[in-house]
Amino acid sequence: MNEQQKHAIAQEVIRLSSHSSQGMIAHRAGVSTATISQVVNNNWKLIAPEMWRKIAVSLHMDTEWNHGDTTNDKILNDLLLAAHTRSLAIGISHEAGAGKSHAYKRYMKSYKNVIYVECKNFWSKKTFVKNLLSASGIKSNGTAEEMIEAFLDHVMKLEKPLIIFDQIDKLKDTQMDLFMDFYNDLPHCGFVCSGVPALKKRILRGVQRDKIGYNEFYSRIGRKFIQLDPISLQDVTNVCNANGITDGEFINYTFNTCDGDFRRVRRSIEQYFLMNKKKQAS
Repeated sequence: MNEQQKHAIAQEVIRLSSHSSQGMIAHRAGVSTATISQVVNNNWKLIAPEMWRKIAVSLHMDTEWNHGDTTNDKILNDLLLAAHTRSLAIGISHEAGAGKSHAYKRYMKSYKNVIYVECKNFWSKKTFVKNLLSASGIKSNGTAEEMIEAFLDHVMKLEKPLIIFDQIDKLKDTQMDLFMDFYNDLPHCGFVCSGVPALKKRILRGVQRDKIGYNEFYSRIGRKFIQLDPISLQDVTNVCNANGITDGEFINYTFNTCDGDFRRVRRSIEQYFLMNKKKQAS
């Protein structure tokens, strides 16, 4: 962790704290309020490298990667802004690697009262709610029911909140059912339910079989799943340029071999710099 990366993390912590409080950022990062205070006040001597990494990861920061504008960034930003300002619930179902999570995290960092949670396969109902509270900067204590009440109480007090459930297709039915409760109890809140194509298939199959909860879920997102655009050559060019690569031949090769997946684009860029470093060393 170099000084430049520490400065980037500190600036992000300061910016996020201005939207809420140092205490809430500390809860989100899973560190003490004293540590966040030290980061903000440039008292870095006692902060271990692993603590810097924990803060960066918990706050969805990537200090080794630069953002490059893409078509889907624009599409997703417009969708999120509509859901946010108009308190809508929308469903997004698209292939992995299209840049969905990256766009959600950028939006969350740019606007107030946005709660972003990346769902996991192994989560129980209690773990799901605990992570919602942590993402909100709230202490997660008590039973599942007590934490749900605490979460609802927190969101009810926010002005025009937006909750983004990323990879919601990984949740089991009992966890996913909470979305319906949140939708009913938080009419002033916008929601984004996002996943891979399996999400759309799962919901439509559940609706066809009249499975409990599925028709209600589908109704709340307007009986529609939004798909995104395929990755274009210009998208790959913008990402490569933002990360210091202007080699046209390499950019074209990367586009033709990425299979529409920005993760493969990033891997190619990292390999490009690794190979150049090896050449320089030899």
